[in-house]
Amino acid sequence: MSIPERKPPIRRAAEAFMAVTLALMVVAVFSNVVLRYAFGTGLVIYEELSRLLFIWLVCMGTVVTAYEKRHLCFDLVIERVGPRTRTVLDALAGVISAIVLGMVVKGAWDQVIAGMNSHSPVIGYPLSIAAAATLFMATAMEVLLFKQAILDRLRG
Repeated sequence: MSIPERKPPIRRAAEAFMAVTLALMVVAVFSNVVLRYAFGTGLVIYEELSRLLFIWLVCMGTVVTAYEKRHLCFDLVIERVGPRTRTVLDALAGVISAIVLGMVVKGAWDQVIAGMNSHSPVIGYPLSIAAAATLFMATAMEVLLFKQAILDRLRG
């Protein structure tokens, strides 16, 4: 019998956040469906809330997936090249990923700043809260990318 792998506290916190977010979304959407079916009306607050929660759920899930190195990848070329070429291609992919993530961080930061003065029409939360999800995702993925690059260099 094998001992189950112990997850780091930050990963458990991320998974708990995603579980709570998903549960709140289910309650909000289900409540709206019941209200629309039974009474012909729904709560607009739930629509806005579920949209905000979905944004955060997707961004947090993306970070967890990046942490586990389980993103979709196209490895048709990588599988057919030698180890040296694979190393070069992996390095090139890391550099391109770092550049793209840097651009996403910059764009998300600009959206956070712009969203501080804009509010959602129903709940009234600052729209920067939604943009902050993308900022968090890109920043966390950039940190993970550099961490993986440094650890790979130290190991090999």
